[in-house]
Amino acid sequence: MDDWSLNPNVRKLLQRVPLPISLPTPLRRGTGRSTAGELTGTRAVVTHLRDALDLAMAQAVQQAGAAVTVVDPAGDATLTGRIVDGGGQFVAGTADLPGGVLHAIAQGGATGDRRPVTLIHRVIRPHGVDLAVNEATDALLSVGHAAASLPPNSRLLLVLGPDLRGDSLGGLMTAATQGFMRSAFKELGKSGTTCHVIRAEDAQSAAALAAFLASPRAAFLTGLDLLARKSVAGDAADGPELDGKVVLVTGAARGIGASIAERLALEGSHVWINDIAQSQAAAADTVAQIRARGGHAEFVAADVGTLSGAQAIADAIGKSAGRLDGVIHNAGITRDRTLKKMSVAQWRQVLQVNFGAMHLVQTAVAPLLQPGSAMVLMSSVMGISGNFGQTNYSTSKSAVIELAKQWAVDGQARGLRANAIAPGFILTDMTAQMPVINREMAKQLTAMLQPGLPLDVAELACFLVGGQSRGVTGQVLRCDGGMAFGA
Repeated sequence: MDDWSLNPNVRKLLQRVPLPISLPTPLRRGTGRSTAGELTGTRAVVTHLRDALDLAMAQAVQQAGAAVTVVDPAGDATLTGRIVDGGGQFVAGTADLPGGVLHAIAQGGATGDRRPVTLIHRVIRPHGVDLAVNEATDALLSVGHAAASLPPNSRLLLVLGPDLRGDSLGGLMTAATQGFMRSAFKELGKSGTTCHVIRAEDAQSAAALAAFLASPRAAFLTGLDLLARKSVAGDAADGPELDGKVVLVTGAARGIGASIAERLALEGSHVWINDIAQSQAAAADTVAQIRARGGHAEFVAADVGTLSGAQAIADAIGKSAGRLDGVIHNAGITRDRTLKKMSVAQWRQVLQVNFGAMHLVQTAVAPLLQPGSAMVLMSSVMGISGNFGQTNYSTSKSAVIELAKQWAVDGQARGLRANAIAPGFILTDMTAQMPVINREMAKQLTAMLQPGLPLDVAELACFLVGGQSRGVTGQVLRCDGGMAFGA
């Protein structure tokens, strides 16, 4: 299923016709099973290299295959030497001045090189008396100049270190950076370039997060503001670490759920696919496709909205596998009506399947979860922003976000993590049935001017279940290409 506006022939035609629409940049997505060299064929530019956090970020992208250039004129020579020893380079420049980063990148050859660039900027603590105009805020403009001139499908990662926590000055600089990011990603999206904020409490967790966000696996993610905590389940892994893991995906006969199951199986996981009995034919096709590629999958028919259905899932997995390493709570429905027309049955059905079922399933499978297991709860941008005629859906998806936060706290003692994914406009069989005008308007509301694919959600789900995300818990990650509405 493809977006017509990415078809090369259609694009050539539209470029000759003066229509009031903007054409998107084709995104550079990952293909196949994850590898250690996800950033091979890309460059990375590091604007600050002065402590262990800076070094961890630089080494993470370098080890993933990126050619690293350090442009920090006041960087630690020993740390810079370690990057150079790893194959990187140092280019002297005036990185703290507006335009200076771009100048330094040009000296390193990156502006003449059309390979995607990951620009990693550690936000510094201001030293000046004026809290509004200082070297730290000027540096934001400098990296903004640079990011706007980078090749398509580049990345801007703004890193907030522990030195910005604990007082008003650090808080102000953090808020300024977050505000900068919220506008920057909307400007950069047309070229397929993304922008994120990483609030780093732990260097290794932040580095693992940076490596993922810089990769093609995160092509449709932009505008995220994420906290990288110390891992609740051991050190963050270099890769997904999903080989041999047992993972349950509810509502996975087709659509996004099926894509998640297929992606997990490609990484070597033994996937349990759940859906209602009426979807058995579609589920059988998904299982067959996974097995045809050498993957492992089983189907368990059950209604997750009932206590008996949830227990049937737990019994089947417990009898066969005896354990669970991850749960993707994906099952969901819509029964859209305006408040005036919505019946009690339509209200209750959506809340029970989209929200109540998660509690039922989680309670049933809890004894099977191993230390280090991860739960991923499927929310929606509509749970953040709301939408006309979807009060039941928005209510359920907003509650899911809070549930993920609560599970994250409750699971810490066992080394369990929980996060929510909030998809936006994803190209599925359901959205393909939308009226053409509504569909095109939805695309134009994203920073990237295009819908996401089920694979984009699947890549994020794999990351959140895998070892790279062990410092990410209790958070909501939007997979929406930077939609223009919502917080």
